Amino acid sequence: MATRIILLQDAVHFPSFGGGNKANRLLMEALASCGFDCWSLCRPAVAGSVLAHQFSGQGLAARGVTVTQTTDGTQLYRHQGVQVEVMDFTSADAQARITARLRAIDADWILVSDDRDGRLLNPALTVAADRTIALVHTHTHLPFGPASNAPDAARHDRVRRVRALVAVSRYSQDYIRQHGELTASLLYFPVFGPGPFPQRRPPADGAVMMINPCAVKGLSIFLSLADCFPDTAFASVPTWGADQAVLEQLSARPNIRILEPADEVGTVLAQARILLAPSLIPETFGYVAVDAMLRGIPVLTGNQGGQGEAGLGAATALPVRPLDADGAVPNQDIGPWQAALHPLLNDPAHYAEQSQRAWQAAMTFLPRTDVRHFIRFLSVLERPDA
Repeated sequence: MATRIILLQDAVHFPSFGGGNKANRLLMEALASCGFDCWSLCRPAVAGSVLAHQFSGQGLAARGVTVTQTTDGTQLYRHQGVQVEVMDFTSADAQARITARLRAIDADWILVSDDRDGRLLNPALTVAADRTIALVHTHTHLPFGPASNAPDAARHDRVRRVRALVAVSRYSQDYIRQHGELTASLLYFPVFGPGPFPQRRPPADGAVMMINPCAVKGLSIFLSLADCFPDTAFASVPTWGADQAVLEQLSARPNIRILEPADEVGTVLAQARILLAPSLIPETFGYVAVDAMLRGIPVLTGNQGGQGEAGLGAATALPVRPLDADGAVPNQDIGPWQAALHPLLNDPAHYAEQSQRAWQAAMTFLPRTDVRHFIRFLSVLERPDA
């Protein structure tokens, strides 16, 4: 009988445009392709977002996904070998319903991710604490540490009860150890696919691109650079962080094109010459930097959290001023970014060197994202003395 795994996440399963839920989806699909019986219990998309059309019934149907609905409003579909159940996590009986589904599905392993207030972890611990694994993609949802949106000693104690924690970067692993006094296993998720990723030169007429332009991701830096290089083509790919105000700021600049996101990030990166990832928050790991470098695209990234780690020593890490304590965006020093971007745009030899360096670093890193590392991790948990 196949090992059964269920993912609980306070995020959309598919389509997935955020780093964490995309990583989770691709992990589950990779496990399913290896013979695991995979389930995902997730929430619906937020109504009114700029991507609402992507998550609609028509948007899913266009992707070949047929959705059915139960009498209690839960939506059901199957995608890439994963059985998905979409449930309203905000309802008064949500935790009871989650607990009931966990008991009915009776998974060998319960993966809990993006748990903002314990509504997912509590049912998992109730059903099977010894089979619960916490996946940490963002520190804001943890109940401890300086990045936490809601520090909570009681929730911290509940996190201690899980069988294991998984961090997606050394930075995150150290953060969990330092601020949570917990040990996490470091695993790189199978986000990028097996390739092939042949060495290629990005198009000379490609754009300077930013994916998910919004305040916390460094929109102000992107806009300033577009203003500094008015004759250079820029492109933005709005995803979960964008709203109408962001779209208006992008549209006001004639050298910025707005592109639709794609399920396969390579589709949009095919139009990129350089990638900007100037996040103002300490992310655990910036997957899009590796996505770009696998395609020979030089990356300019911020220096907060795990961004430098995601650059694999081949991206150019540049200083940013992080968000203020109240969440306000401080004025940014655009000078270092201007100085780093200029030679990439104007010196073909420098560009070729950086492109080659990026591709080689990403190709060296790629084997570390093989799903078999996660499978071995589960095997060790099953047989700790083996």
